[in-house]
Amino acid sequence: MNQHFDFEQVYNFRDMGGYRAADGRTVRWRRLFRSGEPLRMSAAEADELRAEAPIATVIDLRSEGEADHPRGLGPLIDERVTRHHFPMGDPRSKYEARSSGEWDPRYPALMEERGSVWATAVGILADEDAYPAMFHCVTGKDRTGVLGALILDVLGVDESTILEDFGLSQRGMDRLIADLRARGKITEDNPPNPALGVPVPAMELMLDSLRQNHGSAANFLAKHGVDDDTLQRLTDLLLE
Repeated sequence: MNQHFDFEQVYNFRDMGGYRAADGRTVRWRRLFRSGEPLRMSAAEADELRAEAPIATVIDLRSEGEADHPRGLGPLIDERVTRHHFPMGDPRSKYEARSSGEWDPRYPALMEERGSVWATAVGILADEDAYPAMFHCVTGKDRTGVLGALILDVLGVDESTILEDFGLSQRGMDRLIADLRARGKITEDNPPNPALGVPVPAMELMLDSLRQNHGSAANFLAKHGVDDDTLQRLTDLLLE
């Protein structure tokens, strides 16, 4: 199965299927997707995606300012889709990184400070009617990466694979940077914004913090109200 979906202006859309869990099952294909913001998807691209995976649920992790985009939500989000918006993140941080030349994504803090949001998102994904489902932020790597890592850990995917999955966002960011250069948004003599990087060590730091402070994503989510039945439904819906 193809993991990456190459849309013209949505740079980091991919299927989370195919990963092996500790119990020998595999994450189902065409059930759960992660992405950058889908609003730049064309109507034709949205129709092609629906034909392969009729998205029923979208979890939007963009901040209020980021979600209030003049393009609206894009053609993928219509009456057939239930959208859940959980605003988070500081939209100024990426602009500040461009000016300073430094980027600290603060994944451990993002995980801890938004624990109730991750718990609510897992609850949404524990409902069979939610599928196929997608979650996204702007670039699909930071806020999206935290939720993706927590879900894969709950499913029993090993840490090295979780980090490899996170690192796949570099492919999308390379495409985005190449497009920005082609359009003259980044000149050849300037480096790209460091906030467009995919810092695998930063995600490794978050997973280390998760282990040290909670033991596992399941324990972390339980502290925020996710019960065992919900976690069992999630794993049964996503593993085969």
